[in-house]
Amino acid sequence: MFLQVIFLVSILLLAIVYSSSRATYELLVSDENLFSDCPSPAEGTLNHNGLFDFSNFSTSMNEEGVTLAGSMTSVWNIQPEDRVEMDLALLYFDRGNWQPTVFSLKSKDFCKSMYDEKQFWYKVWTGHVTNSKDVKDKCVHPGTKLEIEQYVLSLTTAVPGQLRSGRYRAQLSFNAFPQGETKRPPSICFEVVGDLLKL
Repeated sequence: MFLQVIFLVSILLLAIVYSSSRATYELLVSDENLFSDCPSPAEGTLNHNGLFDFSNFSTSMNEEGVTLAGSMTSVWNIQPEDRVEMDLALLYFDRGNWQPTVFSLKSKDFCKSMYDEKQFWYKVWTGHVTNSKDVKDKCVHPGTKLEIEQYVLSLTTAVPGQLRSGRYRAQLSFNAFPQGETKRPPSICFEVVGDLLKL
């Protein structure tokens, strides 16, 4: 009984430390075009233009941040039955080199959670899709058109632990897997670069 009490108290203390060490940060995007290419991508990897046609999508930067509006149409050559996997890795620029951080995000089945209100990308992206009821079952399959309301992008989130302020890049990659689980080419990789500030 005594050991059980000690165990429960330890768990409670860990939970308190974990919750109290969370801090809120904002990534201030450095370019109104938002996306840049991944450095040294694997052969055959496409950038953000391989995922969506952005010809009807606009971005503009002012003192409030980057304003987004318009539509994006998926051009990624995948099949409706493919499982889409999304990875996000955060890197920090330190002494002339990009260093990996411990912060990453992975969705093994992005199509199932693309419009999940609990997910980070819903707040910054898919929550602003005005025709979501019509396209939520189509994920990012070819020809899917996402109508985006006008909004100011806010890349703000709370994370456990402490991050150093400075230049960061968030690297996003998308991969499609048919039922056989062999990755279907091409892969998608692009980045968002900006300065991280503690709020």
